Amino acid sequence: MIQLKKCPVCESNKLNLFILCKDFSVSQENFNIVSCETCSFKFTNPMPSKDEIGKYYDSDKYISHTNSKKGLFNFLYQSIRRITIKSKRKLIARNKSNFHHLDIGCGTGEFLYECKKNGINVFGVEPSKAAAEQAINNFKIKVADSIYSKTFTNKKFDSISMWHVLEHVHEIKNSISKINDLLKIGGKIFIALPNHESYDAKYYKEYWAAWDVPIHLWHFSNKTIIKLMSNYGFTFKYTKPMIFDSYYVSLLSEEYKNNHKNYIKSFMIGTISNLRAKYIDKQYSSVIYVFEKKA
Repeated sequence: MIQLKKCPVCESNKLNLFILCKDFSVSQENFNIVSCETCSFKFTNPMPSKDEIGKYYDSDKYISHTNSKKGLFNFLYQSIRRITIKSKRKLIARNKSNFHHLDIGCGTGEFLYECKKNGINVFGVEPSKAAAEQAINNFKIKVADSIYSKTFTNKKFDSISMWHVLEHVHEIKNSISKINDLLKIGGKIFIALPNHESYDAKYYKEYWAAWDVPIHLWHFSNKTIIKLMSNYGFTFKYTKPMIFDSYYVSLLSEEYKNNHKNYIKSFMIGTISNLRAKYIDKQYSSVIYVFEKKA
């Protein structure tokens, strides 16, 4: 386990226990999430090292690495994913020629295939060999296992996406710095993250599924992700809510809390979360943050 002594956002050493959460998916172990007293950034601490983290990923349950439609839950997830994939592609580029996009954590490649079908030159990064092979074999997409791959030597992209990926990255500072190198000046990066200041997070507390310890190392708010990215030469542009995520997260959270999926209640909590975010505090369950590389 790695014990961090300083906040990676502001370098403060004033860290306090925020909440104790359980790994409901795999190990059933408990993990601390600490909060920086100075900037309020939260992270899992101690956290598994790169060598240790693999055992906390259960490939049968890690749904983004599968195309399975077995069961109602998987069917709903895959159906919604098809809808969101198209909206993400439209967000990134509309009818742009000679446009190059990199998706970090591309999984099985469905999003990149949607981009490819619409004339975008695509590349992917995926550390899971099984998921990467699906992307390569099914969609003929170029996929590397790391952003540090020689594949990207002297290559610059118009845009980069990380759909619920940054919270998994160990070397977060080095990774953001490398991403800056890979992006053209004026290029945009799209980062999707859970938001622990949302209504569903506050309602479910330690049972909130998007804490997802220990594979979620970092836990962002609107303020802390903007602060972190500004440290590495990025200008915040705008956000886009991911309205389906509140329902998905609430459904899992209900199962963690009560040992069964309650579709009606989770739909209610997800709806309240979205309505509260829209009309009161703008704190959606998951958010896409758009940043631009400074000149």
